[in-house]
Amino acid sequence: MDRTKYLNFCRECVMVCKKGTNGILKNVPDRLRIVYKGIEYYPLSYELAFFDDGSVNHIAIIHDLKANSVCHVPLGSVKEKEN
Repeated sequence: MDRTKYLNFCRECVMVCKKGTNGILKNVPDRLRIVYKGIEYYPLSYELAFFDDGSVNHIAIIHDLKANSVCHVPLGSVKEKEN
């Protein structure tokens, strides 16, 4: 997924979604949901890191919509949910 688009999704989620227990977002609209390995998540945040060779590592930090879990995954592996 494009970094700018992902960051916009993160920002919108915080602005439009209500927080539930432990700050978990509730009622995330379909248009802001993302998919990683066939599972739906909402975008939580972004991390810029580096591999050992100095190349950039873009990391999407995503929250599972069904299980209360957070994953750190390659941004390039995240897709928009198809409507």
